[in-house]
Amino acid sequence: MRVLLIALSFFIIVIISTVHIPGKTTSKKYGYTGVKVCGECHGEDAIGNQNKIWAGSPHARAYLTLKGSKAAKIAESAGVKDPAEDQACLKCHTTGGGKYPSVSKEGVGCEACHGPGEKYHTASGHIDYSSRENGYRKAVKLGMYPVLGITALKYREKLCLSCHTEKRPCYDKYTREPYKYKIPIQTVDSLMKGDVDFSHPLRR
Repeated sequence: MRVLLIALSFFIIVIISTVHIPGKTTSKKYGYTGVKVCGECHGEDAIGNQNKIWAGSPHARAYLTLKGSKAAKIAESAGVKDPAEDQACLKCHTTGGGKYPSVSKEGVGCEACHGPGEKYHTASGHIDYSSRENGYRKAVKLGMYPVLGITALKYREKLCLSCHTEKRPCYDKYTREPYKYKIPIQTVDSLMKGDVDFSHPLRR
């Protein structure tokens, strides 16, 4: 039994270590389509209207917050001249880390967490009517970040913590809402803010 557990642990570590983490170089480069393209399907109530949930979230306003007076004050104390132009801020407040003007101003859109959708955004790129798992695997091969399943838990946490961390320039050590800055996987699983459900269940 112990040998089996060790072998299983090793297998999981190998899987996690080989998945793509944003910022790492990969053998293939995919382009971004933007939230409007994702919303053509994911704006339908019949499948949960994920676009509407995103539009009501802080992620949708992430870029706009960089243009406010509060951002200017925080930027000044952090030594940042213009938060809406500085890479230190854009890398977390935009899709594509501020390197892709076509999607930067949408804030933290779908593809910031799910991966650039140039190839997988079409129905044929991520839907398999015979098996959800087959559709998911197809999408991962076409650039979607592998965020589902037990082997992806640490990946998902690392993805969130790449921005939601106390190391970001705008982190306030006296904040009363630390979840805004540091979000472990347990919080992502059931995050609520008021009446708005921002949860990302570990498996649906």
